[in-house]
Amino acid sequence: TEPETVYRFATSGCEVQLSVEYFGRSEVNSLRFRDFLTRNRFCLSASGIEGPGCMQEFSGSLAIAYYRFRFRHHAKVSLSLRERVLTIDHDSRLDPRPPFEKLLPVESGAASDIQAFGYDPSSPPAPLPLWCLLRQDLYLNNQSSAFLVTHWKHTFDAIRLLDVIPGEGTELLST
Repeated sequence: TEPETVYRFATSGCEVQLSVEYFGRSEVNSLRFRDFLTRNRFCLSASGIEGPGCMQEFSGSLAIAYYRFRFRHHAKVSLSLRERVLTIDHDSRLDPRPPFEKLLPVESGAASDIQAFGYDPSSPPAPLPLWCLLRQDLYLNNQSSAFLVTHWKHTFDAIRLLDVIPGEGTELLST
């Protein structure tokens, strides 16, 4: 595990802290996780879908992005975090992935997003090295423009957050 990278932002309604924990090259028996807020356990399939079809073996890299929200007004505000991910470039040996959107649950002012790039080692060996570059647009509630844009590089050895760009109405407070 490498040290966390931490960013702080301000939007019109809240302050947002983004921290990323990197796990580098990982060999695990399955993609099983535990949500520390709800204590629920879940697993991910090879396509990143929660629930049935849990990937039994995984070889590759992992990173977890944690989002913490602090509201400017102390009233409890309902919040949702939506991500839209586009592959902007990839190794020519990879099939292009279609864009996807996912709603990340925000509970007790926190949400997390698991980044994984790898393969099932019991399948035919993956050609090395493979890579892809992703653009992740993050939206609060039903906003039509992203409050944050991130770019990620995924390889089997490491996942890296390349840059974090504040959207319209978002101010970078610190890194």
